[in-house]
Amino acid sequence: MKHSIVNAPKRVLTALALILGISLQASAQNETFAYVNTREEKAPRTTTNTSPDEANFMIQRGCKIEVTQEGTDDLRFLVQIVNPRQDKLVLFIKDASNNTLHKEVLDGNARYLGRFNMDKLEDGSYTFEIRNGKNKLEKSIDIKTQFLVNRVVSVE
Repeated sequence: MKHSIVNAPKRVLTALALILGISLQASAQNETFAYVNTREEKAPRTTTNTSPDEANFMIQRGCKIEVTQEGTDDLRFLVQIVNPRQDKLVLFIKDASNNTLHKEVLDGNARYLGRFNMDKLEDGSYTFEIRNGKNKLEKSIDIKTQFLVNRVVSVE
C-alpha cells in the first residue's frame, strides 16, 4: 500500500507534464509562419519572366516556379509550381542563413498552388526552393520594414 501512495504523485506529475507538453506543441504549431492552402491540378499553367538559372532547370526538368505577393500590404505569398514531367519535387523555404523553415514533398502533379503567410517572420531574405535530386530552382523575397516619418510644424 505504501508503495502505490508514493508512486501516485509521480504518476499525476508525469501525466500533467505529458498534457502540458502536448498543449505547448499544439500551440507552437498554431503560431507557424506558413499557413498553406494547397491545390494540385493535372493541367499545367504557363508562366513568364524566367531567369537564366530557371531556363537551365526548365531544360533539364521542365519545371517553373512563380512567387507573387497576394496584397501590397500583406506578407502573404502565392507559390505556383508547374511540373509538366510530373516529377517528385521538394519545396523548401529557407532564410538568409540557409536554415530550412518549411519543407514539403510535392508528389508528381503537374501543378502546385500554395499560399504562405509570412507575417511572423523577421526582416530579411527568404528563398523558396524546389529540388529534384541535384537540380534546384529558387525564387527569393526580401522582407523589409519601412518607417514613415511625418514632421509637423505649427506656428502660433
